[in-house]
Amino acid sequence: MTMRCVNRAKEALSGLEGMKVLYDEPMSRHTSLGVGGTADALVFVESEAQLSDLVKLLKEKEIDFFPAGNLTNVIVRDGGYRGAVLLLNRLKNIRHRYAEGGVCDVAAQAGASLAKLVGYTLAEELTGMEFCAGIPGSVGGAVWMNAGAYGKEIKDVITQMTLLETDGNIKRIKKDAVSFGYRKTDFAAGTIILSAEFRLEKGEGGAIREKINEILRWRQEKHPLDFPSAGSVFKNPPGLAAGKIIEGAGLKGVACGGAQVSVKHANFIINRGNATASDVLALMAMIQSRVKQEKQIHLEPEVVVIGEDAC
Repeated sequence: MTMRCVNRAKEALSGLEGMKVLYDEPMSRHTSLGVGGTADALVFVESEAQLSDLVKLLKEKEIDFFPAGNLTNVIVRDGGYRGAVLLLNRLKNIRHRYAEGGVCDVAAQAGASLAKLVGYTLAEELTGMEFCAGIPGSVGGAVWMNAGAYGKEIKDVITQMTLLETDGNIKRIKKDAVSFGYRKTDFAAGTIILSAEFRLEKGEGGAIREKINEILRWRQEKHPLDFPSAGSVFKNPPGLAAGKIIEGAGLKGVACGGAQVSVKHANFIINRGNATASDVLALMAMIQSRVKQEKQIHLEPEVVVIGEDAC
């Protein structure tokens, strides 16, 4: 079945030029957690126009697809993904322009990493994006999930977005057209974020740098950055910290196969070196069950899970 799907993807994508495609590609080589089965096709998208054409083609051929920035908060099940994973991390241009009143609008493509965006704003001495320092992931993913830290969220700085809609058309919308909630938005299913624009202010370079360094030092101290992970696994329930809840349930250090609840921060699941996606998902289920039983709290995943279970 898998090879038939791979061949179908090859046939559909064979006519495309100027695009790198890997077939039957192990996603464990590309996800930040280092787990996952094979995708029928992993496509490295080079431009927004190319992405638009690609999406139209895949829909015409009835091939499923999943757009991703850099696969930092995605778990691909061990059975792999039957369809095309569209990797957008080559769409990484960032530019800025000053507007009235001394504010500055910074436009970033969806595949640009948050690290690159934070570095860019530091170089231009623009303040407002410091809270994103150390957050893994891309601009598109951050907008989609309304990423945040230290009391600020993407919704606080974003002004507009450019989207590839489900009909294949490209549309620019204002922030007010989207409902931003805690780690969620109400974009229509199948919508792909192409770029976003953020309104920042001129700041003092030394102060911006110190704030970024302070945040990075805190993350280095609190987060298990020495092991592969997918970042925070569960969303924080209202007024509570998921990591503290998991720790309170006695689950720090608990392991399933090669996956382990970090002893440094309980809302991280780390890959000790030989974890499978099944190990990670079983550990997530164990955490949810224990917390529900002992604390009467349902932990909602923050990571995105795609693909099929292994046969």
